[in-house]
Amino acid sequence: MPRGVGAVGVTLHRKGAQSDGAPVHFRISELAEAAGVSRDMVKYYLRAGLLPRAEKPRLNLSLYTRTHLQLIELILRFQSETTLSLQDIGDLFQRLDYAPAAIEMELLSGRHAAADRDPVIPFDQAQAEGVTSAAPPAFIEQLMSAGLLPAGDSLDEHGRARAAVLWAAHEQGIPLSYFRQALDKLMELADLEVKTLIGIKRPGLDYGQVIESVSHADRLINRWLISEKNALARQHFRRIMDNSEKALSTIHEAIYHPSGVFRKRFDIDAQLLALDKATAARSDQPSALRTAAFSCLLLADLARTTAYADALLQRSPGDAVALACKCLAAGMAGDLDSARAQAQRLEELDSRHPLAMEARLLTLLMSAARLGGMSDASELLKDAQQLFLEPVAVDSSDVLDRYEAVLLEARANALFPDAINRGAQSVTALEALLERLQSDDPDVHGLPADGVRMVLQIYTHFCLGQLNEIAGRTERAREHYDAVIRIDPSSNFGEAAYLKHGD
Repeated sequence: MPRGVGAVGVTLHRKGAQSDGAPVHFRISELAEAAGVSRDMVKYYLRAGLLPRAEKPRLNLSLYTRTHLQLIELILRFQSETTLSLQDIGDLFQRLDYAPAAIEMELLSGRHAAADRDPVIPFDQAQAEGVTSAAPPAFIEQLMSAGLLPAGDSLDEHGRARAAVLWAAHEQGIPLSYFRQALDKLMELADLEVKTLIGIKRPGLDYGQVIESVSHADRLINRWLISEKNALARQHFRRIMDNSEKALSTIHEAIYHPSGVFRKRFDIDAQLLALDKATAARSDQPSALRTAAFSCLLLADLARTTAYADALLQRSPGDAVALACKCLAAGMAGDLDSARAQAQRLEELDSRHPLAMEARLLTLLMSAARLGGMSDASELLKDAQQLFLEPVAVDSSDVLDRYEAVLLEARANALFPDAINRGAQSVTALEALLERLQSDDPDVHGLPADGVRMVLQIYTHFCLGQLNEIAGRTERAREHYDAVIRIDPSSNFGEAAYLKHGD
């Protein structure tokens, strides 16, 4: 039983608890300690809807009450005393409006008492619990073609139960390929189990006793398999969910905002005026407008970015770079609705241009972050992975395209290391990019303004810091974070680098 939890009610031992019933507030680490569970488990309960959302007196502070502590105690009791899954427990808690007294009465009613329902195969008939609808004939043919049901004109009772379960799973969006791949592995497990059960010596037992002994052994194996499979799946899913939440919580690190000190140090205003003059001389060329819009975006001059993007769209309607610049400029300005509108247009174009993919990815993250991390993280990962199923489309003649493609790949690996998993390749590409950017020779880096070169250096150093940190190369990560701090310590990247350097 968790520390501080009584048999029925909850007794608080936290300093400052009040006896008059006034709420006592906890940070998440304090709540986990009081309940006797891990912090990760509390976060899982919150994501799964088993606990109500925390109070948020300010953006970076979440506070929990004694009700949260009582609910965790009830979750643990429901798990040990009933047959309900965590999803069922969450549904029940929500239906009862997270009222501990009402939930405890439901527990004490005995309606959900645990019973031994472990399937024993092949000595007991397995039933498809909770599945009542029959699978359509066309779907049954599909199952037979996939090797999930034996081919034939009719199915026995067991076959119909399997078809009903698979139909219910299909309705939930689970692809048949999962069951086909799992079946291949299950065949190996079944063969191993049968050989193991037959090999157990049972001297002096009659036939009925042998059957009973084998059934009990089978039940123990099934319990172990279910427990281990669930534990491994939860562990893997929790890691992905935690990385998704990390991606959402660090969205401010994805786009660099130059500080006022940086702008003065590198005389950015003068460089922008020079860029205006050079672009005006080639205003009839879409490539000049693209370079100007992209450069102004990197230098965080959002008004100029939008103006150049609009001029480009007048000459080339549907230009992916122009739409991406407008999308990212809107996002940097905090206008998420406009950013999403531009991202939708980019999605319809299905452009593989690196800046278009950058805009779609970051708009996706900003949209999820605005929901406070309560969006479906599995959908977030799915959408992010879809963006990287095919390589980006890079115009080898455009130096900004080539730089952005490397940075996009690096940023995706930093945000979703488990999903993308190409960090080593990104580090190599970033190091080659940094070598070019550190040259003062325009013929080497090929960029339109020195301020753009410095901004790209900051991005490259920061991404190298993130990827080295993920790979456990702490000293290498610190070297790159130090470089960010040296170039622009007052920026959002500089502040993030200070924090990471201190870890």
